[in-house]
Amino acid sequence: MKKLSLFFISACLCACQCTVPESSGNKPGTGDRNEEPSSESIVLLFTNDLHSQIEPIDESETYNADRGGVARIKVLVDSVRAAEKAVILADAGDFVQGTFYFTCMGGDVEMMVQKEMGYDVKTIGNHEFDKKIEGLGHMLNLNDVVTVSSNYDFSRTALSENVHESAIIEAGGHKIGFIGLGARLEGLVDPKACEGVVYSYPWEDADRLARELKKKGAEMVIALSHLGYSQDFSKKYYDGGFASNTENIDFVIGGHSHTFLMQEQYATNLSGKEVPIVQTGSKGIYLGYMKINMKSSGRERFSYRLIPVNSRLDARIDRDFADKLGVYSAQLEEAMSEVLGNCPQTLRKGSPQGLLGNWATDAMVEICEDVFGEKPDFAICNNGGLRAELPAGDVTRGRIYAVFPFDNKLSLLEMNGAKLLGLFDYEANYPEPVSSGLSLVIRDGAVESVKLGGKEIDPNATYKVCTIDYLSNSNRYCLGEYLSRQDSEEYLYDLFCNHVRKLTAAGESVSSSFDSRVTVIE
Repeated sequence: MKKLSLFFISACLCACQCTVPESSGNKPGTGDRNEEPSSESIVLLFTNDLHSQIEPIDESETYNADRGGVARIKVLVDSVRAAEKAVILADAGDFVQGTFYFTCMGGDVEMMVQKEMGYDVKTIGNHEFDKKIEGLGHMLNLNDVVTVSSNYDFSRTALSENVHESAIIEAGGHKIGFIGLGARLEGLVDPKACEGVVYSYPWEDADRLARELKKKGAEMVIALSHLGYSQDFSKKYYDGGFASNTENIDFVIGGHSHTFLMQEQYATNLSGKEVPIVQTGSKGIYLGYMKINMKSSGRERFSYRLIPVNSRLDARIDRDFADKLGVYSAQLEEAMSEVLGNCPQTLRKGSPQGLLGNWATDAMVEICEDVFGEKPDFAICNNGGLRAELPAGDVTRGRIYAVFPFDNKLSLLEMNGAKLLGLFDYEANYPEPVSSGLSLVIRDGAVESVKLGGKEIDPNATYKVCTIDYLSNSNRYCLGEYLSRQDSEEYLYDLFCNHVRKLTAAGESVSSSFDSRVTVIE
């Protein structure tokens, strides 16, 4: 399917002003300074992991049906701005990827949303790389929202002028510093998608940058973090552990782990100060709200809540904004509503087995035969690549694109048996979907037995493995250690659409079941 192109819609003006510190090598922002007296409080509104959930979640979904939707979020944002003197709107990454809006339009819709809603600052999540550096550059050029990323060094890429180490946002007479933190790229992002970007540990430069921001006049520093939340604050790669190992970070707005923090969590930093950590979950189901009294200190200065985004807001939706969204959705509706087949039962992912993963990998075996003319010994994909359940009923193109939204291709690898056995050792600890014909027994986190087609794996033999290029590129599960490799010309979502059409033509439906392909014994 060709990418649809639309004219870009001009956005409303943002009331907040931004200054990029001179140390980042960028010129300070321009505009009239706010001459009004400083407000006593400042409100931070925030999102994380929106994942291109432009429309409310489908009513047929099992979880959070009819929740979210950017038109509803805008109602809340506009309401708070009307009631408060100083408001900053921020995003903690993964604003894109997850629905066919991003798959087909490459971020045009999401960047229009950021501009129209008046986002002030954002950071980069791992899925912002899904259209590679060129695609990220395209998105960053579509609006003027300040982008901060403190532990991804973009200086060796074409985006060195688009991404800043830190920034100061002015609102209500106050200066608020922001830094951005991203998760480790290795094993998470296709290395071809982030070429030239250099990762550093999040705690290495964060304190230095925060200290510099305060020297430049920032009254507090907020970390927009796409590290993820863990209850174990000893883990330095996550929000709590990061905050515990710094001195100058005042608040952490988190993302990546899709954690619904209904109450703020506190990490004690190196100076003994409590640092609040907040996060909204994912898909715009909630809008994050925190109000900070600039003249107080301690826990009493801070209030936090997650505001539900649901149908109660529909009567107040900004019609002009909804109409602009409609321009995009109308172009997609006809293509995405095409009925390809039928699914008699809802397919969901799971571990060590899920109906969705079982169907996907079994289908990959058949698709591999159609694409390469060769039948693999088995197929493997990752649960993280299955982004939505497949509901019972009509299987539309949109449903398939929701399950497989990434620009992945199908890979056929040749591997020797010794490497294949190493793959299953990894699978024993992190079970992912595999096709039938494989019989893997895992006991106490280790491989007890593994057979292909009822036979033991010969370490000296050669086997054919069907997977996706994301896994073969990232060298997970030893899949990067292949003897030969073929990649499909078409993307995975289109291959699956063709597969469902083929099933329908043969009088078959999309179906799946549990079997003995993976058995875990505790």
